[in-house]
Amino acid sequence: MLVKSALRSNICRLLTVVMLVTLLSMFSCREKYTPRPMGYLRFQFPEHTYQPVSYSFLSFEKPDYMVYTEKRSPKGEHWFNLSYPHYGIEIHYSYKPVKGNLKQLTEDVHYFVYKHTIKSSGIDEFLILYPEKRVYGILYRIRGDVASNIQFVVTDSTKHFLRGSLYINSRPNEDSLAPIIDFAKHDIEHMLKTLQWN
Repeated sequence: MLVKSALRSNICRLLTVVMLVTLLSMFSCREKYTPRPMGYLRFQFPEHTYQPVSYSFLSFEKPDYMVYTEKRSPKGEHWFNLSYPHYGIEIHYSYKPVKGNLKQLTEDVHYFVYKHTIKSSGIDEFLILYPEKRVYGILYRIRGDVASNIQFVVTDSTKHFLRGSLYINSRPNEDSLAPIIDFAKHDIEHMLKTLQWN
């Protein structure tokens, strides 16, 4: 009995040693793991080319690769989107006539922009001044992982008021979306530079 028990104990020890050696040899043959930096997609953007468009209330140069969609809007207002279908980007525009309510309209824009401060890491403001065309406003570049990284407002301060917001149909991640945001910002700046009230 004693012999059987000692034999059984030795066999268990031997099996344990064999299994440990087998496991160690399986994992020791691999290269040492090195963490890799996170990578992002590379985007191929089209060349910036524009065509003039005109509506009853304003005209500007629109990128050739953007698609215009009219949206349902309250009477007297005009809502439309310009989208980059390939990148899932939409720029929402809302035009409103100024009827003694310029202060309220600008306060609304300020509210919508600064609503992002909870998630943003900063908000840069760029003045838009084209006095020869009576186009005045602000372009906001909202930093961080927010829903809308670019918003803007332009007005002639007496009749016309246009607000715009850039939205990307993707989870907010400023690092990976930075090339798309910069590409769209270039087009928005060109549109604002060529904007004229009708």
